[in-house]
Amino acid sequence: MLTGPCPLCTLPKPLIQSHLASAALYKLCRAPDSDPIFVTNEVVMRSGRQLQDYLLCSECDGMLSAKGEAWLLPLVGRMDGFPLYDILIKRGPYERDGELALYAAADNPEIDVPKLIHFAMGMFWKASVHSWSGSRVEPLIDLGKYGEEVRKFLRGEDKFPEQMSLTVGVSPPPIMPTIAMPYRGNATEYHNFLFHVPGINFALNVGNKVEAAMREACFASNPRHPILLKNLADENLKVSRGVAAGARKATGVLRYVKESKHLAEYLEKRGKK
Repeated sequence: MLTGPCPLCTLPKPLIQSHLASAALYKLCRAPDSDPIFVTNEVVMRSGRQLQDYLLCSECDGMLSAKGEAWLLPLVGRMDGFPLYDILIKRGPYERDGELALYAAADNPEIDVPKLIHFAMGMFWKASVHSWSGSRVEPLIDLGKYGEEVRKFLRGEDKFPEQMSLTVGVSPPPIMPTIAMPYRGNATEYHNFLFHVPGINFALNVGNKVEAAMREACFASNPRHPILLKNLADENLKVSRGVAAGARKATGVLRYVKESKHLAEYLEKRGKK
C-alpha cells in the first residue's frame, strides 16, 4: 500500500487501487463469453482490462461510489436490457423534434439527478488528475483552472461550476457494450470533453465562451435536468474509430471490432448489415 496526498481530499493518507471506471461496470457490460469493447486514446480492444492505479484514499474512493457510481452502474445498457432507458420513457418527453426527444429528469422520481451528475463529474475529474497509463504521465484530459472547482464540487464544498455545461444523452436499445474513457472533443471556441458507458453519453463543455443556450440546457443547472434521447449508436461507433485512429496499440483492432460477433448482431438488429 502506498501513502501520499489523496488528490480529492488533499490529505496524506494510505492510497488504494482506484478505478477510472468502476470494476462493476465491466461485469455489467460483459456479454456471455465476451468482454466489453474498451476505448482509450491508446487502445481499442475487447477486454476485461480495468484501468486502475494507486490514486485515492479509501474514504474518497468510497464517496465517489456512494454518491454516483453505485446508483448508476446497474442501470447502464446491456445486451439483454437497458434499465435507465426503461425508467426514462415512463414519463413522456417535454419536447420532441423528429427522432430527438428531451425528457425532464426532474419529473421522474426514479432518476437520482444528484447521483447522475456526481458520477459524470467524478469520471471527468479522475481522468483529469491521472494518466491511467503506464506509457505516459500526462492526464487523459486537462480541465485547467476548472479542475479545482470540480474537486470542490465532488466533495460538496462548492456548487456546480458556473463555467461548465454538462449534457446527458441516452440511446435506445439495442446497446453495444462499449466504454469510451474521457477524451477531448473538437470544439474550438471552448474545451469539450466526452465519454460514454453503454447507452449513456456525457459531454462537458468548459470555458467562458460556452454558448448561453448550451449553459441553459445544462443537465446540472437547468431546473428540468434535461436528458436527450437520441440514437447515438452510429455516432459512438464513429467516435470509437476516431479516438482509436492514433492509438499505438490499435493495429488491426478496428477490423476486429467490425467483425465482432456482437457488433454484427447489433448491426443486424439495426438493419444495417
